[in-house]
Amino acid sequence: MTWFDPELGSDQHCTVQYQRSKLGVTAQCNGLVVPLQQPVMLGQVAIPKPWGQEIWYTGMEQRGQSQVLVPGGRLPLSQYLALAPKMLCNGLTPVLLKILDPNPASHLGDLYFELHELKQEVYVVTQVDAQAWPSGIGAIRLGINPEVRAKYQDDAALRRDYLKAVQAYEAVRRQLDSALTDTAIDEQQQEQKLREQMESFIALQPLQVGDVVTVDPWYPHALQHGVRVVELQTPTYERLIISFAQKVLTQDHWDSAQAIEAMSLDTPPAQQPSKSGEPRLIANYSDFRAWQVPLEPGQRLELPSTTPYAVAISITGTTSIGELNLEAEQAAFIPGSALPTHLHNQSTSNAQVVLGGPSNMTLATGLAANG
Repeated sequence: MTWFDPELGSDQHCTVQYQRSKLGVTAQCNGLVVPLQQPVMLGQVAIPKPWGQEIWYTGMEQRGQSQVLVPGGRLPLSQYLALAPKMLCNGLTPVLLKILDPNPASHLGDLYFELHELKQEVYVVTQVDAQAWPSGIGAIRLGINPEVRAKYQDDAALRRDYLKAVQAYEAVRRQLDSALTDTAIDEQQQEQKLREQMESFIALQPLQVGDVVTVDPWYPHALQHGVRVVELQTPTYERLIISFAQKVLTQDHWDSAQAIEAMSLDTPPAQQPSKSGEPRLIANYSDFRAWQVPLEPGQRLELPSTTPYAVAISITGTTSIGELNLEAEQAAFIPGSALPTHLHNQSTSNAQVVLGGPSNMTLATGLAANG
């Protein structure tokens, strides 16, 4: 068998033997026995960013690749999926599951203010840094400030003025980033003034632990410093950078003019309140679906056999999936061949899980008590 490893950038080879055991169908590859009909734990890979880090669970790119943990070792996710693509995920590329972990320092930990043409995203807030946000309420910049928009009779004029503000800030930003010595006080004050003028066009949405944010294509957004989230997104890499409060390392230009011309000026969709104690559909996109699932002690939720695959990450408490026990920020890949199965809280404390899968993924109706 041959598979492509994006991390190594080359074709890799493995002699595979399939057999049946008490674990169901397994594959022997590179000395490892890999279960193909059981949920598997996902290893983490940390991707450094100027604003902090991303922690990938299902990433498969040149920048890094997530791992599948099996008895006795681990193997790249791409290799695992290549063992039996139809059985494991119906040939689909899994939704990208990761954590965004921004630096808690103001501005240094603010993400790129950017938008996507195709990518669909959902965030679940898991932590708000107490020193960065003493009130416990952090923030995300998302969309255009509706009060600013209301002052304009012409949206085209708003776009022109906003672009001018961004370009003015970019000029001083590049000057500061290229400086070989410490910047003077007046230059720092100019940077702050221009940044505030630029950011006045943008809506600032408060966030606290447990909140959910969906980010549709064409909506500009930037998670702010010290706000840690679990993210599920379309597994593609594309973005248009409008602005950034430090030097952009991944490209030599901003995409401000193109992005501002195309961005949505409408208010982003509001989140609907969830029913207390019930699974909540938090993303219903053309690329994937996602749920926020609370589990009281003893409760179970069925994942039906109609689901091609699923990914699950524990937010709080302990949740069992088959033989796996997921603690906070541990994640699992649940192949279609392992279904039906249950999420089960066998502990004495409440638990919460975020689930993701393809756009046709379904869940059983309601939660069952421990039977």
